[in-house]
Amino acid sequence: MEEVNLLNSMPLFPENGKQKTDNGSTNSPSNTHLSKKSRPQVARPLVWVTLAFMGGLAAPSWGLRIPGGWLLLGLSVLGALLVLAWWTKRQAGGPALAFFCLLGVAFYQQAQQPFFPPPHLTNLPLEEELTLEARLVRPGKIGAQGVQMLVEATAWRSPSGWRPVSGKLLLTAPSFKPPPVGAALVLKTRLRAPRVLKNPGSFDRARYLAADGIFRVGSLRRPEDLIVLANAGASPLRERLRGSIRRLLEKLPQAPRAMYLAMLLGDQGEITPEMRQAFSRTGTSHLLVINGMHLGAVAAVAYFLCFLMLRRFPRLLLRINALKVSTLVAAVPVVAYAWMAGGSPATQRAEIMVLAYLLLLFLGRPREVWSALALAALIILCLSPLRFYTISFQLSFITVAALIYFLNRWFRRDWEDLSAARWLWKWRKKAWLWGKEAAAASLVATLASAPLVAAYFQVVSLLGAAVNLAAIPLVLFLALPLGEVAVLAQSLHLTPAAQGLLALGQIPLWLGYETIAAAARLPGSAFTCPTPTWWQIAAYFLLWVMLFPLRRRWWTWMGAALAGVALAGTVSLPLLQGPKDLEVTCLDTGGVLAGVAVSPEGQRLVFSAPGASWPGQGGGSPGPLPAYLHGRQWQRLDEVVALRLAQGNAPALLALARQFRVGQFWYGRLGSQGPAYYELMNLLGDQRRSPRSLEWGNPPGVLGSVALAWRPLGARGVALQLTYQGRVVLILPPGTRIPAGKWAFPPGTRPAALFLPGKPAPDLETLAASLHPEIIIIYGAAPEDMASGALPPGSRCLRTADGAVSLRVSAGGASVRQWHP
Repeated sequence: MEEVNLLNSMPLFPENGKQKTDNGSTNSPSNTHLSKKSRPQVARPLVWVTLAFMGGLAAPSWGLRIPGGWLLLGLSVLGALLVLAWWTKRQAGGPALAFFCLLGVAFYQQAQQPFFPPPHLTNLPLEEELTLEARLVRPGKIGAQGVQMLVEATAWRSPSGWRPVSGKLLLTAPSFKPPPVGAALVLKTRLRAPRVLKNPGSFDRARYLAADGIFRVGSLRRPEDLIVLANAGASPLRERLRGSIRRLLEKLPQAPRAMYLAMLLGDQGEITPEMRQAFSRTGTSHLLVINGMHLGAVAAVAYFLCFLMLRRFPRLLLRINALKVSTLVAAVPVVAYAWMAGGSPATQRAEIMVLAYLLLLFLGRPREVWSALALAALIILCLSPLRFYTISFQLSFITVAALIYFLNRWFRRDWEDLSAARWLWKWRKKAWLWGKEAAAASLVATLASAPLVAAYFQVVSLLGAAVNLAAIPLVLFLALPLGEVAVLAQSLHLTPAAQGLLALGQIPLWLGYETIAAAARLPGSAFTCPTPTWWQIAAYFLLWVMLFPLRRRWWTWMGAALAGVALAGTVSLPLLQGPKDLEVTCLDTGGVLAGVAVSPEGQRLVFSAPGASWPGQGGGSPGPLPAYLHGRQWQRLDEVVALRLAQGNAPALLALARQFRVGQFWYGRLGSQGPAYYELMNLLGDQRRSPRSLEWGNPPGVLGSVALAWRPLGARGVALQLTYQGRVVLILPPGTRIPAGKWAFPPGTRPAALFLPGKPAPDLETLAASLHPEIIIIYGAAPEDMASGALPPGSRCLRTADGAVSLRVSAGGASVRQWHP
């Protein structure tokens, strides 16, 4: 809090244009040398400093790149101006904000490319099998792709023996029970740098991992590649306590056990897909992640219990300040809860936010919530600048800021008639007011988080405010405190008391989950929406701020009208605009074929084919295809075609079936099968629209004015041929093998474009040389894996590894455009 007081006392923002003389009198600006340059003091300067710092962190994502030398020079000049302003007691608000903005740019660039010491994982060879010694530093996460484990490397086996090494490594392993945190491991893996797919709207996984200090990833192909050392020393106290809590929770039913594991230990491994879908549809997924609401609930319960106990001792109140003592007591379970949960980044962020507000309470400034929020954000971003781009940080601070701004405007307490009222009427009135305030807070939080949830998850809950109003008291104010007291009892070896508390806590936890599940089953409880652009999100928030300003003026109505028009225009414009030519887009996927063809009439055909796969292959991620289609703000797909259907592309098709209105699914040949493949088939079967075969199911012959042809390739699937205005586009799936002379085009016919898989086989190179297409697009390979020496001369060659490629075919010819980040 000293930082808040220091900034408020700095002469960078003079107070109300007045200065005090030595004798305490106040001189007006006209009697001082600052008369013409003095301005009113800026309220809460820490807020503006934090916003400037955030602007600097956001600027590089908009394309701003400043060389290190120029950045250092700018910071030095601005720092000198600030020192000069302090020395001469002049205002320097503009240079101060510019300084912190440049400081944000510097923090971002340093976090993206930090300095690594020589014995670091980033200095070890890539794509070579290495043997490492490591220690598990975070609980493993069990998901569709297996188990994810974050380990800290300690040594590696070089050709000359074991050498020390440092750095974090994110491992993906086959499904098994992960070892406890702190366990020493020996593993074999191949190091890889996180790769960012170069598609519009793609998730920047490398930046997301860099926020945790992770710059290398690896995978374990077999369980034998991981050995847990049994004699690595005693487990830490926290892990022994976590293990005992796990054993106690094993006796609870599945749903309460899974929720308690997530809320108490930060372990979501037992949350089933059905539970995740229920929480997602009702806007209550935040209950499963330890965030500021969990820590705030624990602090609130501890604060009020301590305050009520102190009120029982009037003589003690004469000697101590009950409010400050209660604040200090409330900080203890917050720190203990965060420590017990494993110290994940989201938990650390929430801990800083709650402790910052408790500090304001302790200093007697509970209304300075804006300064507390700014202080917490500044601390978090200084420690980890890339947290600014995480969904958890954005949701937390946007929601809290909306509650601070809107809640006082939407709800105002009225305690006027309570002083002379009877106790029963008084409590009824208080309960009514508390209920109204909780409903208003739930509505504000739901409206504030809706655009960000839509941007990251493409779903909006219509019942979120009502379900949160019912579930939060049961889960956070009843079940969670009972669970925390059970953890305390277990730490004191009071196992029977801990068992009784958990058995009692499962009742409100079960009621909360049943409320959520029942609401999720209601028709229309949530709907899937396209991904909003950041301009649409900005217009959305501007509309609400202008509708409920600090002081209503004519320009606030104008701002609200402009924001509403901009929001409506950006939403309706993609619906009104239609393509004039055939458009074929192929995405950067790193191994599979994924793209979409759009006819001049606006009809859409999605095509997909897997890369290399094997029987029993585990589940994977949906890849970039659903996110790209959401980014185009499409909700309807006329045809979805799997040129070859296998476990490799089944997750993407499953996401399309769940999130879009699809006319019909088609497949060429069936490949290896796995969990996502069976789930896709079951879902389409339940919806009575099972996929149909391209070979004997009467596939579509046209897409609007575009002619479609399906060329069988045997076990490798089917090739797609599109013809528009006499120009041919040929799309070949991965692993294609074509005998010489099988395909022939009329003499003089030259295809407009040919889509080839990465590392083309010799027969495909021969085919490309014989067809001599105008444009060749190579997909599904890393840049270092591709060579264009065998490609025909005179053909323009593009690689999706350099960015997604969009082809346009018209009567005048074919043109191509490549997306660059």
